[in-house]
Amino acid sequence: MKSSSILPLRSVSLSRDRRSVLPRPLPLFEIQALSRWATRERVIVLFAGSTIAAPPPQGISNILRKSGNRDLGFTGGITLVTNAAAFTAPRFITTTNSTRAGHQVNHFALVQRTNATDVVYESLYPAPGDHIRPGMTHQDGGHIFQHYWRVTREVSDLIRQGEQEHLDDAQRAYELTYGLICKAINALTGQSFGPAPTPFAAEQLAVAALAAALPRQVGTQPALWPQLLDRLLQQTKTRDTQGWHSVATGPPVTEGNKVFHPIITTPTTRVGRIPSSQVVNY
Repeated sequence: MKSSSILPLRSVSLSRDRRSVLPRPLPLFEIQALSRWATRERVIVLFAGSTIAAPPPQGISNILRKSGNRDLGFTGGITLVTNAAAFTAPRFITTTNSTRAGHQVNHFALVQRTNATDVVYESLYPAPGDHIRPGMTHQDGGHIFQHYWRVTREVSDLIRQGEQEHLDDAQRAYELTYGLICKAINALTGQSFGPAPTPFAAEQLAVAALAAALPRQVGTQPALWPQLLDRLLQQTKTRDTQGWHSVATGPPVTEGNKVFHPIITTPTTRVGRIPSSQVVNY
């Protein structure tokens, strides 16, 4: 179960009457259009998605090709986690106005509404069945034997759950950063911050209000928000580096001219035991 970097590949599309959603592949421009519609209609859309089965006999081969690996190693599935550049980041923008009372000018700041959008991650796990081990054959007694990985229903479900954990981690990373920031900014709209002696001072009152609404680790500097999101997104790799998603190949079994290598768990496998709240944090 490996995480990597890729642009969003999958989302949901709206039917023409907008009363239902049908899952299907979408190009990036349609994902962006869906995001704009959700913002206009103030609909909350969860973009992280769900992992998809890669069917035999080429399923694991496809997973390896996407991961850049030549052999299964400890990778049972793959979730391609992107970086902050693929997201729509919230913007903190204020406008100012003023009133005059005699010689005194009072300035006020107004926070403008913003939006942020999550992305979809391509995530694959091997479906139950026998998956070809690419390029792995041997000859014995004039017979050529093809090697396969054998994935049971139980192991397939376990790997699927592991890849969903990567997706849940990514969703939490977004919710702790851009999602939270967007909500905090929009909660300040409609308020007037002032009076203050200068436009800058009025803007600083709005900044202080935002700082009070956000965790200290998030801060109020938009230039630093992408770095924070990237750092939290990368924390999902802990599941792989710690071996919590590890799988291995068991002793081979020969049937006719085929050799099956069963996929098994390892002593470090911890799928389903460690929630995202223990993995993704400031």
